[in-house]
Amino acid sequence: MPNSTKEEKYRWIKPILDKEVSIKDMAKVCPFSERTLKYWLAMFRKLGVEGLENKSRRPKTNPNETPIRIKEWIIEMRKDKKQCAKKISWDLKEEGIDIHFQTVQKVIKAEGLTRKYHPRKAKTNYQKKQWLPGEVVEIDVKWVPGKAKGDRIYQFTAIDSASRWRYLRVYPFQSNVYAVNFLKELVSVAPFVIRSIKTDNGSCFTNRYCTIQRHIGQICEP
Repeated sequence: MPNSTKEEKYRWIKPILDKEVSIKDMAKVCPFSERTLKYWLAMFRKLGVEGLENKSRRPKTNPNETPIRIKEWIIEMRKDKKQCAKKISWDLKEEGIDIHFQTVQKVIKAEGLTRKYHPRKAKTNYQKKQWLPGEVVEIDVKWVPGKAKGDRIYQFTAIDSASRWRYLRVYPFQSNVYAVNFLKELVSVAPFVIRSIKTDNGSCFTNRYCTIQRHIGQICEP
C-alpha cells in the first residue's frame, strides 16, 4: 500500500511511463480522469516524484483584497495614534477612503498590533468558618434501602458541623410529627447546646412549599 498521495499517483502513471498501457486504457480502470493522468505525467516529467505532491488550492490573489498602500497607512496610524479600528476608519473616510472598520480591525490583527488585556483577578482571602459545637447542626432524612417486615422505614440523621458528632433514629414515616420527636430527642441527648438547625426544604421540616391538604395529611399520620 502507498504511504503517501504522491506514491499513489506514481503507481497509476508508472505503467504508462513503462509503455505497458496507454493513457486511455488506464483511464478506463483508474478512478481518475484522463486529464488528471496527463497532468500527473507532465508534472512527473518536469519535477520527478516531487511534482506529484499535493499543492494547495488556495487562491494566490483576491480581487477584493485591501491595497497594500491602504494597509501601510492603517498600520502607520495604529502605531502613531494608538487609535481603535473605528477611529482609523473615520479618519480614512475624511481622506476619501471608504473602508469598513472590521476590515481595519483585520489588518491590525494580522500585523499583531492588537492590545492584549490581562484582567486582574480579585484576590480574596476566604477564611473557613470555625464553627463551635452545637452552633450549626444539620438534619436530613433518607429512606433506608430495602424494607423491614415488608414496610419502608426512614432514617433521620443529625450531624454537628464542628465536631461531626452525629445522632440518628429510624421511623416508619417521614412526617412533621416524627421530625419534631427526633428534634426533641436530639436536644436531650446532645452533649452540647444546640443553637441552630440546618435542613433542606423537605415537607417533614417545613410546610412552606406544600399545600394545606398535604400538611393536614402529614399531621394526621400516626
